[in-house]
Amino acid sequence: FPMPVVSNNLDGWGPPPNAEASVLFGICDFAQHLDKFPTHRIGRICDFTAAGQRYQAERAQKGKGFKGMGKGKGVQPLVADKDDQGFSLVDSRPMPGKSGSKGKGAFGRSKGRQKGLPVNYQEGILGQKQKNTFQTGQPTGKGMKSKGKGKGGQQRRGMPSYREWSVQTKTEWNILRDIHLGELQNLKIDAKDVVYEDLLWCGKLPYYNKAFDRITVKSEKPMRRFEELNFFNVSTSDDPLLPDYLQSDPEVSVIATDHVIACLVAASRSVYSWDILVTKIANKLIFDKRDGSQVDFLSVNETAQDPPNNDDVTSINSPIKLGQEASCINQNITQMVLDHDIEAEDMEQPNPFDEDEDGSVASGAYRYRKITLPGNPKAEEEFATRPVSLIVRTEVNCKMPGSDEYVSVKALNEYNHKSTDWRKKLETQRGACLANEIQNNAFKLGRWTAQAILSGCSTLKLGWVSRINPNDPWTHSLLNMHTHNTENFAAQIRLVPNNMYGILRTIIDTVMTWQDGKYLLLKDPTKAMIRFYEVPWETFGEEEEAEGEEEEEDQELDEDGNVAPPQPV
Repeated sequence: FPMPVVSNNLDGWGPPPNAEASVLFGICDFAQHLDKFPTHRIGRICDFTAAGQRYQAERAQKGKGFKGMGKGKGVQPLVADKDDQGFSLVDSRPMPGKSGSKGKGAFGRSKGRQKGLPVNYQEGILGQKQKNTFQTGQPTGKGMKSKGKGKGGQQRRGMPSYREWSVQTKTEWNILRDIHLGELQNLKIDAKDVVYEDLLWCGKLPYYNKAFDRITVKSEKPMRRFEELNFFNVSTSDDPLLPDYLQSDPEVSVIATDHVIACLVAASRSVYSWDILVTKIANKLIFDKRDGSQVDFLSVNETAQDPPNNDDVTSINSPIKLGQEASCINQNITQMVLDHDIEAEDMEQPNPFDEDEDGSVASGAYRYRKITLPGNPKAEEEFATRPVSLIVRTEVNCKMPGSDEYVSVKALNEYNHKSTDWRKKLETQRGACLANEIQNNAFKLGRWTAQAILSGCSTLKLGWVSRINPNDPWTHSLLNMHTHNTENFAAQIRLVPNNMYGILRTIIDTVMTWQDGKYLLLKDPTKAMIRFYEVPWETFGEEEEAEGEEEEEDQELDEDGNVAPPQPV
C-alpha cells in the first residue's frame, strides 16, 4: 500500500502546526497486513528515543549485578529490526480466578421441621431454615505464598483467610456511607443514663447445675447432643411480639434482637463479612438479619494471627465447618449444664415460637426489654437531641439456684490440639489460655459479652470444649467451666458500655436522617470498614421463602419430616 507523507516536527511530539488537518488512512487500512502489525501491539506506548533506549539498557545491566533477585527477567533493551524483542513480562503471577460458586452455599434448604436426626447433624440443628448464604469458591495458587522471613501470604496478620462476602452487592445499590471500624471506638455516651425496663418474660427459666463447676481436665465430661429439641433464632420481623410493641408504643422507635445488636456494637473486632438489614418506615427502625445469615453462626479463631485456612472448603477445619461446629456446641451446652432435678420456672407467657406445644423446645427464657438511650443536647439534628427507646428480645439461659442471678452460658471450642493443647495447659496456665482466646476470638467474645449485658445476665459461664479426636468434629468433651462476672469480663476484653451504646445511638441517628426505605449494613471482608447500601424494597423479601414453601407443599412428609415415598395407585 502507498505510504503516506510523514511530517517532521522538530519542536516537539505530534504533527507540526502547519501539517494537513485530515489523515487519509486509519487503523482499518492495516487489516490485510496484520502479520506485520500484530493486534496485541496496537495501543501500547513505547519510547523509541535514544534516551529511552539508554535508560532501559542501564536498568537491564544494573539488574544483572544483584544476586538472588528472583528468577524473573530484567527489562530488555530495544533492538532494531526485531519485532519479538523489546517487550518483557513484568508480573508473572497468575491472575486470580473468579469464585467458582454461583450463589450456592454450603447449606441446603431444609424442608419443614425435621424432628429426626439430619444427615449432617451440625448443619441441621441450628434452628434455622437453611439459606444459600456462604459461597465456597476460593482462588488458590502458589502466588499466595511468600518466601520472606515473616508469616506472609494470606495467613499474615490483618489478612483474613476467609474473604467471601456475606452478600453479593449489585451495581444498582447506592452506597450511602462508609464507616471505618476505627471510628467506632470514639463513639460514646454515658451508660449510667441508659434506662432498662422489663416488658415481658416468655418460656421457662431453668436452673444451673453447680456440679459442672467441679469438672476438671482429668474428669472431662462427654458433650451431649440434643437432637430431639428445637432451637430457635427467629429474626426481628418474624417475631410475633416485637412488631406489636413498635406499633402500640409511640415512644418506641427501634426494635431488634440481641444477636443483631451485639454484632453491631462489636463490629470493630470483626474480620469476616456479615450484614444487617435496617428498614425505616414512618420514623420507625427495624434492625433485622437475613434468615440463615452469618449473624446466626459463630466464628472460630477469626482474629488470630493464623486463622483457619479456606483453601479446602470441604475440610473439617475450614471457616464454614468450624462455624457450624461452634454454633452446634453452644446450643448443646445451654441444655447440658441445666439441673433437671429442679423444675424450671414458668414465665409469664410460654415460648412464643413453640407452635406444636409438645415440649420439644430447648429450655431457656426470652426477656423483652425496653432500653432508652439518652440524647445529645449539642446535636444538630432534632431527633439526636431526644432520648430514643428500643425494644430488644434477649435470651437468658438459666439462673443460679437459690438466687435471682441470671446466667448466660457459652462455650469455646478447641479443634487443633497441637497449637493450644488445653488438656495440658488449662489447669496450670488458665490465664494464658483465656488471654489467647481473647486475642483469637475477639469478635465472638465481644458479641457474647454484649448479649449478656443486654439481657441483664450478671454471670457469664464459659465452657472449654475440645474434640476427643482432632479428626472427628462430631464428638467433644467438656474440660472445664469458668465463671466470670459480666461487668468485669467486659472490662477485661475492653468492651466499654459507654462505647457500646454510643455506637448503637450513632447508627440509629444516622439512619433516621435518611428517607424511608431498606438499607443494608455490610462488613467488607477485605477492609476494616462497614458500608451502608440503599437497596430496593423487594431485596431479601419473601419471594425465595414463598418458592420454598411451594416446594414443601408439593411434597408429602412423613412423621420424621422426611419426604414420603410415592404410594402405589
